Amino acid sequence: MHALPAAFAVALTLLPSLAGATEGVLIVHSNQRITPAGVVIENTIRSAVPSALARPVEIFSEYLDTEWASTEALAGLQAEYVRQKYLARDIRVIVVSGPQALRFTARHRDAMLPGVPVVHVAVPKDELEGANYASDIVGRPLDIDPAPTLELARHVHPDATRLVVVLGAGERDRIWEERIRRATQRLAGLDVEYFKNLPTAEIVRRLGSLEKNTIVFTPGYFVDGAGVLRTPRQAVEVLASASAAPVYVPLDTFIGTGAVGGFVTPYEAQSREGADIVVKLLNGTLPSTIPAAPAVPTPMVDWRAVRRFGIDERRLPSDAVIRFREPTAWDKYGWEIAAGAAIVLLQAVLILALLMQRRSGRHMATELEASQARMTLAARAVRLSSWIWDVARDRIEVTQGAGRHGARAEDPPMTLPEVLAMAHPADRTRVARAVADAVDSNTELDIEYRIQRRSGEVRWLAVRGRTEKDAPQRMMGVTLDITERKSAELQAERDRAALTHMTRVSMMGQLSASIAHQLNQPLAAILGNAEAARKMLDHERLDLAELKDICDDIVTEDNRAAEVIRRLGALYKRGEMTFAPLDLNDLVRETLDLVRTELMTRHVVAVTELDDALPVVDGGRVQLQQVLLNLILNAADAMERTAPDERTVTIRTEVDGTRVQLCIVDRGTGIAPDAIKHVFDAFWSTKTGGMGIGLAICHSIITAHRGCLTVSNNPDGGATFCAGWPVRQAA
Repeated sequence: MHALPAAFAVALTLLPSLAGATEGVLIVHSNQRITPAGVVIENTIRSAVPSALARPVEIFSEYLDTEWASTEALAGLQAEYVRQKYLARDIRVIVVSGPQALRFTARHRDAMLPGVPVVHVAVPKDELEGANYASDIVGRPLDIDPAPTLELARHVHPDATRLVVVLGAGERDRIWEERIRRATQRLAGLDVEYFKNLPTAEIVRRLGSLEKNTIVFTPGYFVDGAGVLRTPRQAVEVLASASAAPVYVPLDTFIGTGAVGGFVTPYEAQSREGADIVVKLLNGTLPSTIPAAPAVPTPMVDWRAVRRFGIDERRLPSDAVIRFREPTAWDKYGWEIAAGAAIVLLQAVLILALLMQRRSGRHMATELEASQARMTLAARAVRLSSWIWDVARDRIEVTQGAGRHGARAEDPPMTLPEVLAMAHPADRTRVARAVADAVDSNTELDIEYRIQRRSGEVRWLAVRGRTEKDAPQRMMGVTLDITERKSAELQAERDRAALTHMTRVSMMGQLSASIAHQLNQPLAAILGNAEAARKMLDHERLDLAELKDICDDIVTEDNRAAEVIRRLGALYKRGEMTFAPLDLNDLVRETLDLVRTELMTRHVVAVTELDDALPVVDGGRVQLQQVLLNLILNAADAMERTAPDERTVTIRTEVDGTRVQLCIVDRGTGIAPDAIKHVFDAFWSTKTGGMGIGLAICHSIITAHRGCLTVSNNPDGGATFCAGWPVRQAA
């Protein structure tokens, strides 16, 4: 007893001064003897906590000798040892493995590490009931009620009439005996017999002589009746290998020892839940907020033991986890079997092919001729012609197909100048350059152009071709009449322009109050000045200077009204998009003037964050103003349910390298995550009665400016729409 304090003194002299040490976690195991459960708990905590915490943490371990030494007798010394050992360590959480470690830590924590929260792992819930532990001792209780395992054994062995329970001679075994006796009270039709406090050799002899109508249940033991120490798993290995009857167990670390299995809660799952609780505590979560519901056990069996005792697999639970299942012949030799079958099948196919080759040879020529006819018919149906151009001799031959756009297969060969002469004068130079580039650089010829027939009819052709690898002076290709497709594309473009114009006009209808206000102010000023001038004319003495000022005011207000009408006229005007240099900041201010009254009516405050150094951009003024109007009004719509004093829309311009960016930020409800990818889809809308074309048109306008329009939700609520496109390049 005098050697232990001396050891403490030596240990204390070796402890370094660790001011500012990394936060630490202390694992206290119930047993000095390393058990499989202890290994799983230790390894899981050491791997899971650092990876989840994402910051440095130190993990330490201590072991109690509860399997052979009295923890109570040595508790004070051990507690003082732990206190002194970790005095310079910043221990933030204690993890206890097993009930003995929990009882020791709960009793002596204030002496060892006062105020440090405790996380328990692998502690049965029946040992927690009535214990009245402090509120900062938390964990997921372990449900090890033997009843489900015994019911499983009875179901799997319906002819069993006898239950043998094997226990050791320690305190743990007495606790298990109480659990088992409570569980067997609910079992009927089984004679229960206990093998306890016996030497292992005697237990092995008795188990070897059991009859087939018997089932065995054991939680293993640390010490037997002869005082021999071992781990519970080692005990189960000895008992299961010797037993003539199937053995059932309550812990997953016993699966693989020869036992059949039972309802278990895997220690790895328990340890991961404990690690999650440790991370929460280290991150500041209060222990009282962490739930303590016990995990639900899972049926688990060893396939080798199932086969050994002839158990019908159909009687196992449907959700049972089956471990160590022996692979079937297909599992072991699947590739070899498949390869052999494939070889046999291939030989059969080759033989059949040889037999049919002779027969099919007679029909080959006929089939080839019919195939050529079908290809020619199909090519004519789609107005497709294939051709071969001998570049060196400038000889173009049509090999198949016919159409209204060009030569037929039966026509004489043509030369390149003859083909170019058929091209529309506006496209002729472009076609000649594309052909020359394809031949000179040995690249693919891919061009669409118009031809003009003698009747004046204009048709569109798509030509694809490439020189052959082995014959660079020989080009092969196809010609396709795409007149109908081009006509459809042009009509679609006209329809899109009309729809864009309609949307713009509709938007002006929404801004009617704002427009009326814009015009009413100058008109009211003109009227007031005119009435003042008329009264002045009635005076005998006329103040010409004041009258001149009045006339100047009338001219100024008239110009102001005319400017409003000019802007509106530009928005109402229908026509092609014209790119010209423009100041994006001026466009923002002009647009805000149009919608100012509308925003005031909706109690929306417009805030601008305009980059004074913003470069000039190339763009369609009317179309970009339409984008601005649509995005600003959409932002106002999105804030209908926002408190009036929080309704703010921010318009921001900035330059990012060679691109300018225009952003509209609202404080509305934002966009649902599953809907954000559909925002720019045509005819998709979240508004009641909305047509779903406004944002689609905005997207197409920005795309036409070689830019992109994006949307994202703000972290503090609302959404941000950003349009970006290249700055204007200097001429």
